[in-house]
Amino acid sequence: MPEPVELAAMKIGAVVAPAGHGKTEIIAKVAALGRRALILTHTHAGVHAIRSRLKRLGISHHAMAVDTIAGWCMRYANAFPGVAKPPEGMPKNGGEWDQLYRGTILALMVQAVRDVVASSYDKILIDEYQDCNLLQHELAVALSDIVPTLIFGDPMQGIFEFAGATLSWEGQIHGSFPFAGSLETPHRWNEKNPELGIWIAETREKLMAGEPIDLADGPITFRQTDDVFDMGLFFDGIDARDGTQAAIHCRKGTCYQLARATSGGFQAIEEMAAGRLQSFAEAWDSSPDNAGRLAAVKSLINECVHKKQAKEGDAPDLEDEAVAAEMNAIAKTLGDGTGAVSLRKLFGLARKRSLWRIFRGEIWRDTERAIAELESSRCETMAEAAANIRQRMTNSGRRLPTRTVSTPLLLKGLEFDHVVIPNAAHFANEDTAQAKLFYVAISRATRTLTIASSNRLLKFPKPKV
Repeated sequence: MPEPVELAAMKIGAVVAPAGHGKTEIIAKVAALGRRALILTHTHAGVHAIRSRLKRLGISHHAMAVDTIAGWCMRYANAFPGVAKPPEGMPKNGGEWDQLYRGTILALMVQAVRDVVASSYDKILIDEYQDCNLLQHELAVALSDIVPTLIFGDPMQGIFEFAGATLSWEGQIHGSFPFAGSLETPHRWNEKNPELGIWIAETREKLMAGEPIDLADGPITFRQTDDVFDMGLFFDGIDARDGTQAAIHCRKGTCYQLARATSGGFQAIEEMAAGRLQSFAEAWDSSPDNAGRLAAVKSLINECVHKKQAKEGDAPDLEDEAVAAEMNAIAKTLGDGTGAVSLRKLFGLARKRSLWRIFRGEIWRDTERAIAELESSRCETMAEAAANIRQRMTNSGRRLPTRTVSTPLLLKGLEFDHVVIPNAAHFANEDTAQAKLFYVAISRATRTLTIASSNRLLKFPKPKV
């Protein structure tokens, strides 16, 4: 395993860092050894994680700059628009993002721009390199020609193959960034469950080789069932599972169904792009009349709320009936003005319904925040309010519920005390990165891992690395 001092002395290199093996820590330590480092990653969540680690290590924020690859490129491309010719505003599609990266690479060919970069940083560190596409790789190569550059990543966490992150580590990446070593200590599990950490590391090697995994052999709990909606997997022994919990399934729609089936006991989370909030806002703004706004609200409620059925023979819940009547009365006033006052009251009453359970609490809370923006007149439209909330979430990060159900794509980079995986055989049905998705899922667990499957043996195609 390479030491920070050894890495800091390298001009170029690639460090392979399996999940939970101290990658963020070593990036921070390498950065602290120079004059001023630039640390690039893919997501704002990654930026927050790196900054938090730097703060915890007592490293001054003046000693480095931390940014997303996209954010850094936008600044440099727009600083030299004559050469870079960036798209106007925020790129809206893949073609415009490609234009941004190509333009930044062109700008880095100009000596004046190279001088700016060289005088600004003495080391560039790029995190989560397995998520880079070809243009981002070309950008990294261009930067390495100006400033010593190290990359950090794990080919077994490259789950964005569907989005073009298909670089071969042996055939492409190491040709530009020679292998500098692997991180070997599973720090994530040291104080919680060392045996689990060792099992996950060994399973990673088997997955890379295309070998079968025996779910009944190891420090995990195997539950033999092919029922994705086996609620025993979620709730058996739940009182003994203190700390954070996550259920992981590859399909977003199934995650929503599972959250509904648990009556909100496990909460579904949303993409950072907040697409459902945006679509609600657009539907609200395009339908200023009462009927159109009510349709938008009903659609959102149906997607966020599980409505339990009253048991036969139960006495009528008079309090709930009163709340329902009040909601029906308020619903008739949604067309008044901006509708924000009525909508706020409607959302507040919905939380009081005795048989209603919100299972997509994140989108519900973000919608309430957007309503508050509109009601306070800080925004003129719901779409503008939703955009403000999205930007705020991007800048500050998200706070996950104690019990989460989501996909490997959304949970990548996070960790949970306890992880359950419904019907693990479903990973083999994914179009790409089956073994990688499974590895990302199991490596989220730090204390206990429970996997359900109809067969104790799992085998995936040998991944492309």
